[in-house]
Amino acid sequence: MSRLKIKLAVSDFHLGKGPVLPSGNRNYLEDFFSDQKFAEFLDYYSAEQYEKSEIELVICGDFFNQLQVDPLEINPQIITERVALARTGAIMNGHPAIFEALIRFAKKPNHSIVFIIGNHDIGLLWSSVRSLVKNTIEGSTKVHETPQYIKDGVCFEHGNQHVAENWIDFEHPFLKGSGEMILNLPWGDLFVIRFLNQIKSERPYADKVFPFKLYFRWALIHDTKFAIRVAFHSLVYFLKILFRLDKNERFNIRQLHRIMKEFSFPMKMDRAARSVLHDHPNCKIVVFGHGHKPAAVQFYDNKEYYNCGIWNEMINLEVGTIGRFLRLTFVEINYNKAGIPHGTLKEWKGHYREVEEMVLV
Repeated sequence: MSRLKIKLAVSDFHLGKGPVLPSGNRNYLEDFFSDQKFAEFLDYYSAEQYEKSEIELVICGDFFNQLQVDPLEINPQIITERVALARTGAIMNGHPAIFEALIRFAKKPNHSIVFIIGNHDIGLLWSSVRSLVKNTIEGSTKVHETPQYIKDGVCFEHGNQHVAENWIDFEHPFLKGSGEMILNLPWGDLFVIRFLNQIKSERPYADKVFPFKLYFRWALIHDTKFAIRVAFHSLVYFLKILFRLDKNERFNIRQLHRIMKEFSFPMKMDRAARSVLHDHPNCKIVVFGHGHKPAAVQFYDNKEYYNCGIWNEMINLEVGTIGRFLRLTFVEINYNKAGIPHGTLKEWKGHYREVEEMVLV
């Protein structure tokens, strides 16, 4: 029998420093609570028929949530190499079951792991942070240093490079800080750190609701004082950015225009995938994360686009699918005898368990 060749893709775990702080209080910045299920997922693809198979796990960005780590941190938007290392180490310590499972997976023959840099784990741009990840997991593990990872007819990206507010300047990733170099954060990262994290301290679910405009309308009626306060502070934040009051938060008018335009006309990820396939005709499949909505699209020329989805609980306000949900989606890519890849969007159900702890946010 020929050895199976498989690629697995997951994205957007947003791992924080753990659900419980050293004080014993809940960590309102933590969004990931499926540690054991992900460990089971990795162990499943390391046993029986998969044990000796050629399996590459591609983590399509935002695995580490380096923007939302410590609620008490001072000046969290200033991310030096030292800060990025400390945050990444805290995330690893906060999710030991996940990294133990990654270590087991990477030790298997013909198993490998590739991390892609997303806008939430932009700290991986520091070489020392990449080394920390690789040296912790060991085996065949690497952190890809450019936005696109192309291999065996498949292009993997996080997807943020197609969205103006989250676009990372990979050519100029660092800025001169006061003594130390700091990360050149995109507009959206600064918005999360400087604005959204404060909202989460009062309404931990705020960044999990979509479409956000429906939530804001609801809040104006049912949570009026909070909604008005948020609207006022967001206006102040936008004005501060517009008039460039902070030297490390300066964006030119063209960038701001693109960001404002996309608020009204959001970028469609399938259109971005089509553009990638056009630029790379040898690729048959494009896999994104970032969009947080699992997707599987077959184009007319038999090329494919997939979005891995997100492993965090979300709250949907759209009629027909309204409610809270958690779907542990991933993309599995198999190769036929001719070496041609074909993808499938799947959902990990995990093992049966009688009881699970509920996390209320």
